[in-house]
Amino acid sequence: MDGLGLNKLARNVGSTLGRQFVSGLLQLVTVVVIARVYGAAINGSYAIALLLPSMLATFLNLGIGPANVYYLGSSQVTSRKAFLTASKFVVLLSVIGLILGGFLVELKAEAFFPGIHPLALWLGLLGFPISLMQGFISSIFQGLQKFKEFNLVLLVQPAIMLVLVVSLVLLENNELYLLVVAYLAAGAITLLLSYWVLKTNIGDTRVELEDGYSKKVISYGYKAHLSNIMAFFNYKADIFLVNFFLNPASAGVYVIAVQLSERLWVFSQAISTVLLPKLSELSSDEEKRKQITPLITRFTLFFTVLITVVFALVASPFISIVFGSEYRGVLTPLLILLPGIVLTSGSRILSNDLAARGKPELNLYVAIVVVFCNVVGNLILIPKFGLIGAAIATTVAYCINFILKVFMYRNFSTVPIRNLIWVKVDDLERLWAFLRKTRVAS
Repeated sequence: MDGLGLNKLARNVGSTLGRQFVSGLLQLVTVVVIARVYGAAINGSYAIALLLPSMLATFLNLGIGPANVYYLGSSQVTSRKAFLTASKFVVLLSVIGLILGGFLVELKAEAFFPGIHPLALWLGLLGFPISLMQGFISSIFQGLQKFKEFNLVLLVQPAIMLVLVVSLVLLENNELYLLVVAYLAAGAITLLLSYWVLKTNIGDTRVELEDGYSKKVISYGYKAHLSNIMAFFNYKADIFLVNFFLNPASAGVYVIAVQLSERLWVFSQAISTVLLPKLSELSSDEEKRKQITPLITRFTLFFTVLITVVFALVASPFISIVFGSEYRGVLTPLLILLPGIVLTSGSRILSNDLAARGKPELNLYVAIVVVFCNVVGNLILIPKFGLIGAAIATTVAYCINFILKVFMYRNFSTVPIRNLIWVKVDDLERLWAFLRKTRVAS
């Protein structure tokens, strides 16, 4: 493992996984509190209200975050230059996003967000520039492979959010708009902390002369950006269309199924976060990269399957005990989503390999096909089968995504497909040796 640099990679994955576990637990408690205290209707309205800033951050970030990770990971830019360039883009993009968002809220709210109070949408809109800048700063930590700082700042937001939501419940303030205010406050505090931690790492943040990095960012970033937009549609289309065809209460139930199933991505997300800058660092060492990516993909699928099987066995009593009878309809769509969740964990690793090769457009081509299948599937199945139809369409889209990524990676790297899927005896022996070494060292 040392020859491939996997010891450091494993430590970074471990710390990121630990942060995501704690963060996921905090978020789960927050979700449970909101679901049980506020009910399905407000829970659904809250989720839909936050779609607006999330959509804007996805549509307008221009891929600057992934570009920062790639260029910092491959040592083609300084962290100071990356931060200053990102800051200039934030100012411009925030103005554009707030104008576009204001137009949607003022003139098209009922068409795009039926049943959602305009005040919640206006407040949610203010989260856009906060989310945008937070994403850019986090990408700098990620590109520098400073995962201690990266994980610290990202743990703050869910912790503060939980405290604020519990405070609202104790004060018996059960208004939708106050939930959105809590979301804004948690995001703003996290952003301030992130800036302070980043400044201690890069020093002076005053503006300097432009040296062409903005053009490099856009050249790489727009490809990753379009791919991420497609991924956003792929992940959010079902929620949006459930609310559109059914109602906020149904969306509130379906959101729980989605949120619970996506918690199973915690392992693949931790690995992906660490893997992209590592593979970018190996841009001149193809042989090492061809060893690392299949190994990580196999392990990711293996562990995600194990976690998913356990989760499926306990899902029914867990939903009944934690969420209550109002959310009985969560179980079936949740179980239907699980196969797609497993395969997406593997496709996420392959996506990072392609992006680290400086070829994010390959992910875009796949994403266009997958989003088309997902949206068409939801449009056909939701009116006929409701939440079950949404889950089926989404899972089919996730499966198509994995299949296309596997064949694309195979053609690009010549690695046999079986090496991406089946865990080998050598893999388990290597893992056991690493765990024993780690235990002795501790």
